[in-house]
Order: sequence, then structure tokens, then C-alpha cells
Amino acid sequence: MHNTTTVPSRHLPSLRLKPLALLGALLLPSAVAAAPDSEPDVRDPAEVYRQVCAHCHAPDKAVGPEITMAFPEAAHEARGDYVRMVVRNGRAAMPSFREAKISDPELEALIEALVSGDLADHSADKE
Repeated sequence: MHNTTTVPSRHLPSLRLKPLALLGALLLPSAVAAAPDSEPDVRDPAEVYRQVCAHCHAPDKAVGPEITMAFPEAAHEARGDYVRMVVRNGRAAMPSFREAKISDPELEALIEALVSGDLADHSADKE
């Protein structure tokens, strides 16, 4: 006679699989509908400045240089390249910001607003 040891199955009994399959079938369409098909919401440049930049760059903070002053149109491209490089890579005391913190579309809109001086009125923290 053989001594046989029965190992408990790690699989769910078939009685439990049907409700789980039904639950999965019900949840799948809502999960697919909730998946982002398009770009996530892009924040307004003034909001990005307030949430990310103003902590150091607002005139009343005096931590980083003021960055909201307008630049001559001939310098927009060079200034934009510089801001993009510093934001993504950091410089001195300025940390780098990944795309999870400031998306590329938000960064481009922020750069445009900064070099054109659109945020000069929003540079003070309004609370």
C-alpha cells in the first residue's frame, strides 16, 4: 500500500470563481472607461507658478531670483531653453522637477508666461 499525502489545492474552488468572474466582468468596463485616453488635465501657468515656483521665487520670499519679469522678445527662445534646462536638471540650490511634478505641456505654458511677463502680477503670494 502506498502512503499518499494530499496537498491542499491553492486554486479557488469553482464555486468561488463564478462570483469573482462576474465581479470582474462588471468592473472591467468601468476600469477601461476610467483609463486616461487623452492628456491629463494641464494646470494653468499661474497655478503651476503658485504651487511649485512661488515658494522660493516670489519677491517676498527672497530665496531664489525673481523670475516673473518680462524679457525682450528676441530673448524668449534662449530664456525658455535656460528655464527648461534648470527646471528639469536643477541648478545650485534649485532642485530638478520631474515630469510628474510639472508636465511638459505645463512647463511649456509656464515658460511662455514667464518670458512674456504674464505672471508678474501673480508673483506675490495671495492668501
